[in-house]
Amino acid sequence: MTENDASAKALAHVDEDRLLELERDLIRIPSTTFEEGEIADYLANYMADLGLEVEMMQVANPKAPGSFTRQPVGRLAGAGGGRSLMLNGHMDPGIEMSGWSVDPYGAKFEDGWIWGMGAHDDKGGIAAMITALAAVMRAGVRLAGDVLVCPVVAHKHGGAGTRALVEAGILADCCINLEHSANTIATACVGIQIALVRTRAPDLFFRYNAEARAAYMNPVEQQAELTRRLGPSLTPIAPDGWLSFEPHPDLPGFPMHCIDIIHKEHYFHPDHTGLSTRECELEFQLRTVPGQTVESIRADLQGLLDAIAADHPAFDAELVIPAPGQEEIWNLAPMLIEKSHPMVVALAEGHALAAGAAPEVSGSGRLGNVGDGNILAAHGVASLQYGPGDIRIYDEWPTPDERVRLSDLVTASKAIAYAIPRICG
Repeated sequence: MTENDASAKALAHVDEDRLLELERDLIRIPSTTFEEGEIADYLANYMADLGLEVEMMQVANPKAPGSFTRQPVGRLAGAGGGRSLMLNGHMDPGIEMSGWSVDPYGAKFEDGWIWGMGAHDDKGGIAAMITALAAVMRAGVRLAGDVLVCPVVAHKHGGAGTRALVEAGILADCCINLEHSANTIATACVGIQIALVRTRAPDLFFRYNAEARAAYMNPVEQQAELTRRLGPSLTPIAPDGWLSFEPHPDLPGFPMHCIDIIHKEHYFHPDHTGLSTRECELEFQLRTVPGQTVESIRADLQGLLDAIAADHPAFDAELVIPAPGQEEIWNLAPMLIEKSHPMVVALAEGHALAAGAAPEVSGSGRLGNVGDGNILAAHGVASLQYGPGDIRIYDEWPTPDERVRLSDLVTASKAIAYAIPRICG
């Protein structure tokens, strides 16, 4: 059997009914970040019933020392001599928020749409990838390379589950990272860095001497000047501005920043942060493009702070990047893979057969997002991001009433089923 014959057979064996059933079962199981045990057990049993070798990994919760969650790793062993492939998707859904018009765990299916927490972020991706491998197996296709099926924990905590795979040496030659991309093939994805700036000034009262006032710039107003010079949140940063970078054609409008948190204490009010009343902290994130590094961003930000200090001698700021606690969480380099890579080509061919039209291959469907593929790419695993669901259909994200079309799940699963024999041989 040729690779093309094997791929066509695998695509034809994708079972839409089983895919829908699996997706709805996953939605019905709550799986908050670091509380994925029940869904991990379900998926471990499901993969074992398919005939995969399954092991369960414990993953430590850095937020709660001594506390653990778990994730299954399924393996279909190949005969040898082919590329290994990881299928990676996260079991923890987005933020659980109010405003749902349906039961978020009811897995409603109506008019072709499946509704529920994680419908496409990322339980739909997990259902699609497992159904794809099941189709390969039912088609009787014998692979040369191994396939690893990795439903991971704690994506919403910087990919703690995938980081645990890396630490355990569970890697592959290639990875299809299942993430909502409107079924476009993301070969370029932004990175993320979170920076903290702490400003300081002496405490002054409404009666003061002239020398003290001359040396004073309110810590909140210092942050206001910084935010003014950073520019508006969620707005492209100009190439000739404060940040040095080379624009990437598949990541238009990036890099970009967003102000996330500002903290300032006052002795009239209860203390919430432990900061002194002399300090103010601002935390913001940068979504970065290839070529930018922690070191280059640190130098650019320090240059911006130095420029403010030159204009305002009382400006007193300290930069910390990555922000404290983010060193192993939201500290991700951009992801890139060549569009000519055999995995990209195989998945694009499978998608075209499944959907009746060629997919977009760029960064557009994941523009602004990061995935666990960023982590794997940084450790030498050729990675792309692909999957059903499009957050641009909503007025806000995260959002209630998350939903995905069954037809999009089927397309993704068929594309992956087709690609697996082409990738693994």
